[in-house]
Amino acid sequence: MGIWIRGLGAYIPENRVNNHQIASAIDTSDRWITQKTGILERRISSPEMATSDLALKAAENCLENAGINAEELDLIIVATSSPDQIQPAVACLVQEKLGISATHCPAFDVNSVCAGFVFAMHTGQGMMLSEPEQYRNVMVIGAETYSKILNWQDRKTCVFFGDGAGAVLLSHSEHRKGHIRFRLGSDGRGSSLIGIPAGGSRQPVNQSVLEQNLNKFTMDGRKVWEFATTLVAPAIRQLAERHGISVRDLDLVILHQANLRMIEQIMEQLELPMEKTVTTVQHYGNTAAASIPITLKKAFDEGRLFPGARVALCGFGGGLSWGTALLEW
Repeated sequence: MGIWIRGLGAYIPENRVNNHQIASAIDTSDRWITQKTGILERRISSPEMATSDLALKAAENCLENAGINAEELDLIIVATSSPDQIQPAVACLVQEKLGISATHCPAFDVNSVCAGFVFAMHTGQGMMLSEPEQYRNVMVIGAETYSKILNWQDRKTCVFFGDGAGAVLLSHSEHRKGHIRFRLGSDGRGSSLIGIPAGGSRQPVNQSVLEQNLNKFTMDGRKVWEFATTLVAPAIRQLAERHGISVRDLDLVILHQANLRMIEQIMEQLELPMEKTVTTVQHYGNTAAASIPITLKKAFDEGRLFPGARVALCGFGGGLSWGTALLEW
């Protein structure tokens, strides 16, 4: 018996915000943003929509794609770093919105920022392997509404991010062998490079925090670039080689959609053409934990995920954390 991705889903808000709109509010330009990031526009959720609302729509799309009902879910895991509120878990809100609370389906969140989706997939598969009778169908969702946590006057961060959600359904299969291979890592020495300085137990929200925007997202872009372009390509290569595969044998590489220029450099380091990846950052921006499943869904819709395709995933970001995955479609 194996484990496979039975279904894929995504949801992108309708509201588009292009670079010219950003440049009209802060000191930047469409030319600068495009040259440095490759981003042309991003999607922003409406004021009344929270992360769980986007996650729900991605989950419903995934269930439809997989051809099963919500009542058949045995576990829900949501990867997010922009939850509706500090507690409860977004996954519990999604469970309630799906109308399956009475099934007592476990639901919890994983927060490893932009690496969170790969961490969540690994967690879900681990539970499926350890208790196969209990966990047969596992919904893994990446969902973010970074528009709610950004300082829209900080051009070092606000030009990069957008809102969205993506989901995969992991299921057991009697007709397939094997399962997804993972390798995860973290380096807490870089924990200050990406994050929200205040709003938790270390520094609760007060008037001073609000005045200084310390409850908003911050990032040291230069050091994050160095981290990603130093670590990601070797991490993918090491995972592939551990399982007897050359990077050249990969049919598709799906990277966290942080920055198109970063993706181009990582693919060059892997000595792979851009034709072996799929990107969404140009039109959706950096959707953090949602970027890999959103991009995976695009690859599926474009027919890039054919039977037997060897696919590598890599998420990387705050923590600092990174997660790689290797699967056969």
